[in-house]
Amino acid sequence: MLPPCSLLNPASYYLRRPDVRIHYRRLGAGPPLLLLHGLGSCADDWFPVAPGLAAAFELILVDVRGHGHSSLASSRDYAIARMAEDVLAVMDALDIGRAHVLGLSLGGCVALQLAVSYPRRVDRLVLVNTFARLRNSGLATLRHRLSRLYACARDMDVLAEFVAASLFDDPEIRAFAAERLRRNDRGCIVRTMLAIARFNLLPHLQRVHHPALVLVGARDRTVPRECAWDMMARLPRAWLRVIPDAGHALPFDQPERFYDAVSRFLLGQDNTNTRASKLTPAPMSQPTTTSPR
Repeated sequence: MLPPCSLLNPASYYLRRPDVRIHYRRLGAGPPLLLLHGLGSCADDWFPVAPGLAAAFELILVDVRGHGHSSLASSRDYAIARMAEDVLAVMDALDIGRAHVLGLSLGGCVALQLAVSYPRRVDRLVLVNTFARLRNSGLATLRHRLSRLYACARDMDVLAEFVAASLFDDPEIRAFAAERLRRNDRGCIVRTMLAIARFNLLPHLQRVHHPALVLVGARDRTVPRECAWDMMARLPRAWLRVIPDAGHALPFDQPERFYDAVSRFLLGQDNTNTRASKLTPAPMSQPTTTSPR
């Protein structure tokens, strides 16, 4: 269960980079845990799970460039590698040598980039409804969706409604999400979408020896589940957990199950040094590789 704790407007901090000002928040005490949000989201959107995680970890909730309270990039560079460099700069500013990294969707791409480019700075990885590459096989649906998003991005109101409807079934949460999403800059969203489409770390995943938990929402309609299999087949020390009755916005859909899976993994309470199959539930078919090699 989520421990009793409240998130009461944690302090904001800013870090100036050559082409952008990065905003982040800090909350809790314990081993450092970076939380990296998805496209069009922001650090504040971790509120369903941040209070619970803050009971065991020092959370650093980063707004990636162009999102939330972070500024737009004067260079117009929204590559995943630049976002990873921004996160590394935050770690340096806080004198954090090594941290757990948790990323959702776009944030998961940034987490993987950190692990590949700066392996000594990452402890454990939690990869939520994300991918190392937009898969060719069976990817027509996702590419079609990206094309639609690119077209919709000409109007942020239309884009916000489309994305919110694809993420949430509940009308109230959908309206809240749409309002949050329409605050984003159209140019930033389009350029970030193009960066996502170009992103490919599959050839490098076998060098990522960090323990990694791959979390998948069983009802995720945004990222094809084959993307999780791609990561599981290549990450040497990866474990899979599928959360039932959860979509792409997993921390919103199932906050207690999300908290339980993440906290047990990061605290080493899931026997993750033995076999991945102990973490893999039945609802989804197994990938080719289900245990660390």
